[in-house]
Amino acid sequence: MLKFLLTILLSVSMAFSAAAAVFATNTPDKDAFVRALAPTLNYGGGGALSVSGTNCSSPLSGATNGAFDTFISFNTAAMVAGFNSTFGPNNWVVTSATLVLTQNPNPGNPVFNIGTGAFAIRWIANDTWTEGTGTPMAPTTNGVTYDQEPFYLDAGTDKNLGPFNFNETSPVNCPLALPAEFVGSIQAGGEAGFFLTAIDPGIGFVFYSRSYAGNPVVLPHLIVSATARPGITAVSLTGTNLVLSATNGVAGGTYFVLTSTNPSTPVSQWTPLATNVLDVGGNFTITVPNAANPNLPLPHFFLLQTF
Repeated sequence: MLKFLLTILLSVSMAFSAAAAVFATNTPDKDAFVRALAPTLNYGGGGALSVSGTNCSSPLSGATNGAFDTFISFNTAAMVAGFNSTFGPNNWVVTSATLVLTQNPNPGNPVFNIGTGAFAIRWIANDTWTEGTGTPMAPTTNGVTYDQEPFYLDAGTDKNLGPFNFNETSPVNCPLALPAEFVGSIQAGGEAGFFLTAIDPGIGFVFYSRSYAGNPVVLPHLIVSATARPGITAVSLTGTNLVLSATNGVAGGTYFVLTSTNPSTPVSQWTPLATNVLDVGGNFTITVPNAANPNLPLPHFFLLQTF
């Protein structure tokens, strides 16, 4: 008798159905910008943040003020509670995450550079940095500084969430990549922290921080959507066909069944066996033709992937 070991991994695209829920958190719990030309000083208490390259200058003074980076972090506890309430505890998957930043077009301080160009957003594993209370007019030393970046950044653990472009159109919507580590930080209900740095030397993007006392709509916010987690409810054989019964299907979603004899093989190298596009949500069944063929190598590992 053939025995099958079924491994189910879910890969969900950023498109979501009407059954999805969207949660927006409008205020980071900490944020700060840091400056290369003031590497020991903190700027965590001002009303603006900045990402700047080295070749950008201030329109007020004409001075080139050097590179600026930004640290920003959101607590996801309320977000997780909301998704758990909607879908059931841990019965959901993140389908998209977007960081929204609103330009401060007139920061009114000659310390800020202004210019257009590309910048990068990274998820950072180390969230222990401190916001501090420094402002552009009165920087302090009681929070994160430029010369502390090597302590908080780690190329081995941090994940690139994508390049984005500032062209003076605001707000800037940044749809983030969804590496497992970043998604895990959201699902854990703790901190989801980001590091923003210049790609183009001419960029000078100044945007409102959580300390801005004006319109709360312009504060940085993280928008996350989730949908009910698809899951296998039963596995059966019909002749040599493998039948997978599942639940929480997404209308219009494309489902693939992949196979491999080694579960550690990269997903891109698994062999597709079956596919189906659902026209309704809820329960669904996928039949994998000839999956129980005795001539196939054993063991079989099957992966259910959704897009």
